[in-house]
Amino acid sequence: MHALIDNNPAIWRARDALQRRVPAQPTRHAALDAVLPGGGWPVGMLSEILAPQLGFGEFALLAPMLAERSRQGHRVVFVHPPCPPYAPTLAQHGIALDQVLLIDVAQERDALWASEQILASRTPAAVLVWVDAANERALRRLALAAEGGQSLAIAFRPLSAASTISPAALRVCLDAPDAPLRIIKARGLNCTLAQPLLVP
Repeated sequence: MHALIDNNPAIWRARDALQRRVPAQPTRHAALDAVLPGGGWPVGMLSEILAPQLGFGEFALLAPMLAERSRQGHRVVFVHPPCPPYAPTLAQHGIALDQVLLIDVAQERDALWASEQILASRTPAAVLVWVDAANERALRRLALAAEGGQSLAIAFRPLSAASTISPAALRVCLDAPDAPLRIIKARGLNCTLAQPLLVP
């Protein structure tokens, strides 16, 4: 009986989860890569960046990874951003402008739908979507669309969402522009951070 259970691939085991390597794209921030499972942003999974407002360091956090992805020929897709991406700043950070797409929609539900379609297409991309009121069901659809693909799915949400349930594999908080980065969830992380992680 135990042999049947041990050899059944459909049964999830906690010990296996700790040993399984999370597919990831390096963030290019050494302190962050050193602690994240897989050494970076999880690929084929949903991540969340939570901040009280735009401009709290989220672009500086992502720019090195976005530059690398764009150089590899992967699309960088901005979906429903609070303000349009500024081309000179993107270029300054090494992001290939010919790989950048902007999807500007009026409604958040349309932003979620567009993001879901891109992720489900299995075309390698970095999909960045800004959502304020997305519920767990909407986020789970995003997570399922990303699952098993080669894309990065990153949702920007209000800091107030930190206390809510989320299917995201990684959740980080930016409390203030110069404050430590807080990791509040990281699938595959087998230790608890004693204090917030400082990221330059």
